[in-house]
Amino acid sequence: MIDFTAAIFDLDGTLLDSMPLWLNCAERYLSSLGLEPEKDLGKKLFSMNMKEGADYLKNKYNLTFSNQKICDGVNQVIAINYKEEIQFKPGAKEFLHKLKESGTKIALCTNTDRVIFTPALERLNALKYFNFIFTASETGISKSKPEIFYKICLEMEAEPGNTWIFEDSLYALQTAREAGIKTCAIYDETSETDAEEIKQISSVYCKNYKEAENYFFGR
Repeated sequence: MIDFTAAIFDLDGTLLDSMPLWLNCAERYLSSLGLEPEKDLGKKLFSMNMKEGADYLKNKYNLTFSNQKICDGVNQVIAINYKEEIQFKPGAKEFLHKLKESGTKIALCTNTDRVIFTPALERLNALKYFNFIFTASETGISKSKPEIFYKICLEMEAEPGNTWIFEDSLYALQTAREAGIKTCAIYDETSETDAEEIKQISSVYCKNYKEAENYFFGR
């Protein structure tokens, strides 16, 4: 096994196969209202925050209720799916288990609110794998700033150079690299357009957790 002190995991698209939900949540919401979503709606909304997305839906589909009610409706769709449907990406749970058994400290760092993802991790019996959980809303720091990774390493009592991050997003991998953390990119379909750049900046690029397991435990 490659020896290191700590590991930081992204959640959506890295551990959980949840990115299709984020791409399709507005479509599911509109369908629940009896409306026909436009083609590729999820891609149009993907770069927007919740408020911007609500504005778009309100204007495009002539919704008569408030932006907050639209946000609440979309969040309800997301919450129900985390609670009942979202699964680990193949091999992810087994990989976490091996890391935990090896004595590696494991932190979760996600932009998703704790109230959303906790039911999924409880259902999947996975909370036990994480020594620390950090969310963007609770720390007030996004993964676009290296400060979040300095904070995590400090709380884990781990040097950045002896820490690995497992991520699917280009921007977060870039920030972690800037913080001096070793980077393992995990492929996700939603990051396909950034794949070549992700490969170039990452210490390791894995198409799946089988490849990650071979790299980290196969030596």
